[in-house]
Amino acid sequence: MDKEKVIDISFFNPKRPHVKAEVRAASITIFLWACAWILPVFLIWITGDEKGIGPLTKAKFLGFPLHYWLLAQGSTISFVLLCALFVYLWNKFVKAGE
Repeated sequence: MDKEKVIDISFFNPKRPHVKAEVRAASITIFLWACAWILPVFLIWITGDEKGIGPLTKAKFLGFPLHYWLLAQGSTISFVLLCALFVYLWNKFVKAGE
């Protein structure tokens, strides 16, 4: 009988250094993504009155309401920046682990 090699893969407990570097970079990026996603929504909610109108909904940025820009264009820009940050962190952690 052929014994099959069992591969143990775990996101929460990686064994190899390059996988540890990737998990560390992914964890930081996911945390920052959650902050970039929830912070503008929380600020709009906390600064608004009972009708949802507040300084972030009255303010304008490039002709758009600030809350629209934060949620629409701001989320797209933050996604691109987070992708670049992930690559930078991964390369940095891989080099530090070698």
